[in-house]
Amino acid sequence: MAKIPITDRYVVGLGCRVSVQQGLTSTKVSWSVAHLPEGGSPRPTGGNKEIGVICPRCRRSFSVRVETATRARVKRLVHRTVGWLLVLSLLALVPMLVQLGGRTVEEGDEQAVDNIGLLFALAAAGVVVGPSLLLSAGIHDGIGKLRLIRADGRKTMWVRGHRLF
Repeated sequence: MAKIPITDRYVVGLGCRVSVQQGLTSTKVSWSVAHLPEGGSPRPTGGNKEIGVICPRCRRSFSVRVETATRARVKRLVHRTVGWLLVLSLLALVPMLVQLGGRTVEEGDEQAVDNIGLLFALAAAGVVVGPSLLLSAGIHDGIGKLRLIRADGRKTMWVRGHRLF
């Protein structure tokens, strides 16, 4: 995935679902994506800011949380650093797991079984969480928490038919 630059201006990519086509083995969803506001708006200078956007296709009102540029950059750096540490930890964990897994264990030695279980859990976390954090670091841009604003002014947790791009 391409790295999205984090600048002092933001643009919300709001997608409205146009159609869903289901096949035998896959489902194809078509989206109408609008980039709001035109030309971008300045990011908040301190703290997070909730902004209101209106979907140009269906005219529903939404709120979106926008982070400061500094906070978004720090989150990206932390995700990337922790992701690389987890992936690189596999260089030590996998050989240790292979070595300890090949040993015979005395009957009643629960410490050896606990060590292998812990190493296996850490290796599984490195395999799953490490690459996930690396991918999420590349696409994090500091814009999130899409919420539908109801007629009574309350915000929903789940938004059907819309997503952020």
